[in-house]
Amino acid sequence: MYDGTWSKALEQVERQPHLPRPVQGYALDVAARLESAHPHFLIKILYSSDLVRQSFNVFASQDIDQQQDFLHRVAQHAPDVLHGLEHLDPLAQVARALILLKPRRVVEALFGSCPDGYLGLLSRLGCDPLPSKETYRAAFDLFSDPRHRQRAKVLGQLPGRVTAEHIAVVAGLDDALVHRAVVEKAKSAEVRALNQFVTMIGDFCGATPSSIRASLDRLNVGTRGVGMGEWAQGWLGRQVRLPFDPPIPASDPDFRLCLGVELTSLGRRLRNCAGQRQSYTFLGERLVYEVVGFGEPAALELLRLTTGAGSKWVCEDLRAPRNRRVSPELAAAVQFRLDYYGVLYQSLAHPSVEEQALHKLIDHTTPFAWDRRREVADDAHVDADMDRMLEELEQEVHGREAA
Repeated sequence: MYDGTWSKALEQVERQPHLPRPVQGYALDVAARLESAHPHFLIKILYSSDLVRQSFNVFASQDIDQQQDFLHRVAQHAPDVLHGLEHLDPLAQVARALILLKPRRVVEALFGSCPDGYLGLLSRLGCDPLPSKETYRAAFDLFSDPRHRQRAKVLGQLPGRVTAEHIAVVAGLDDALVHRAVVEKAKSAEVRALNQFVTMIGDFCGATPSSIRASLDRLNVGTRGVGMGEWAQGWLGRQVRLPFDPPIPASDPDFRLCLGVELTSLGRRLRNCAGQRQSYTFLGERLVYEVVGFGEPAALELLRLTTGAGSKWVCEDLRAPRNRRVSPELAAAVQFRLDYYGVLYQSLAHPSVEEQALHKLIDHTTPFAWDRRREVADDAHVDADMDRMLEELEQEVHGREAA
């Protein structure tokens, strides 16, 4: 009767032996010293599995000159391993212990315990030692400290090989960011920026741990080459507050401060680039106001200038729909109001005939100067086609958002 015996036998025959793999880095230095004290030790390491190799790498990441401490802990956790080896040199005893000990016993002798999941992590690190010796201890702390249970769980969720970068990222992230998608996509150099960003969206966007978690759950996992930038930019549209009082107060009925998704709406309605200013307003570098109280729609952009004594705001631009220049009457009204709030500006008034002649003579163009005749020509020849193209683009964008 078939009882599975032949299947087990075939599995043993088909199982490939471990091929020899070189020992590298600081692990090679330690292996060479142990080889000199106990011949053939290096052969054991060359043909070992990834788990055995990594348990040796954990040992190599410690101070090998403290072999007496290691031997003392081995005697506590596995006294039979050292039985009859008292006559050997301490280094030879260490080599013999590493040959005979199971990986769990090696970790216990080094750290005092072997928490659940740590051996599984070691087996997924490959055969080479981690670049930083401290990473082994950091990984052990993630699995041994109950406060880091979620971080250890995320490491276990990663598919395939785990890298030192994964460990560094998951160890440094803010609690709200401990998520598989973040660990897969982020680099260790980005961790501080991500942590700072989480604090900022809590202050400026009203983000909570649960809403941040929900946004991370929507990210694709198991992808390569996709960073956290798209996720971060998605939060810019949720901005509702600034880190300071705006120069034009909210009580002024003629100006409406636009933040987050309001900038996108303003850009669509006035056909300008306000929607591309979300990062500037999020960082407090620029502010965009919709001019609503003078009978003529327009967008006002302010630039923040900072000195040791404080900050000043400068009018960077004032534009009518489709980035046209505003009328002289609106320019004068806005200029009067900016005076009241202490906002600096270059002249917004339409240049006089004499000034225009002088500017033309010296080929001078100010940021707020415009040629009325050219605008009239543009209106006659371009606006119809431009409106049609913008309408088609807007319909396409709305269609994608609806989908």
